[in-house]
Amino acid sequence: MEYVVFSDESYISAERYRSIGALSFNRKYYEELNSNLSDILKDSSVKELKWNKLKNAKHKLCSKKILGYLLPQVQSTNLRLDVIIWDTHDSRHSVQRRDDTDNFGRMFFHLLKSLMTKREKGSTWHVRPDKRLEIDWDTINDCLQNVGQWKELFASPLFGGTFSENNYYIKTFKQIDSHAYPCCQVADLFAGISVFSINQYSKYCQWHNTTSKQLQLLTDNKVDSFSNKELCRFEILKELIDYCKMNHLGVSLKSRKRLYTPNPKNPINFWPYEPQHPYDKAPVKATKNDGT
Repeated sequence: MEYVVFSDESYISAERYRSIGALSFNRKYYEELNSNLSDILKDSSVKELKWNKLKNAKHKLCSKKILGYLLPQVQSTNLRLDVIIWDTHDSRHSVQRRDDTDNFGRMFFHLLKSLMTKREKGSTWHVRPDKRLEIDWDTINDCLQNVGQWKELFASPLFGGTFSENNYYIKTFKQIDSHAYPCCQVADLFAGISVFSINQYSKYCQWHNTTSKQLQLLTDNKVDSFSNKELCRFEILKELIDYCKMNHLGVSLKSRKRLYTPNPKNPINFWPYEPQHPYDKAPVKATKNDGT
């Protein structure tokens, strides 16, 4: 099988929680998905859908249309949406001289390795990350290629004996400008909503309660306490959660007070990265040689 994955990041600078989103699917669906997403953007008069622009009615309605079109594709085209989120205050990241650029590369590596190994063994991939000139994409590509070449042994009752197969193979790896690729913008949307669900969980619950059918007659004071940007984003978060619940996609909000997918095999996977062992530490910047 041949797959393509588009990725983009959100809340990367000066934020406690940071994330990278990835949209992956069978390459044969690319033209159809790209065309339909482009039409939605055009009909919505939105040049580029970015999480940081989601603060008015136009971008809210466009985001709703995107979700309304894309989420059903999870089941009909075997599409996946994976997001990795990391906490810069945890034991892995609370280190002096943390190198956030290098750490981004490692988080990207973890995300791509995870989602690619969830597909069929021996699959071919086309990787399309949003352009970031400071990232050493060649090294990341090399690392992913090396993991993809690992062999997994399996027994064949039919033919007898043991056989091996590569995990995956990366055919192309190319940086792209997200404004020209709607699929990349979708990755940005999901990366953004993942962190938003953490930062604004309490406010979201307050909004959800005050707008529920049982409490519609409450005064507008509480609703008015939310900004237009928050109100737009609350609606998109609710749209996502409602769809996942209705279709049993296994995405939770209340259990960890954030978007979270207990079973990472599910097609919409919000993955809060946790240190894997005591020596799993974020990379640090090299100490400058002062000549002494």
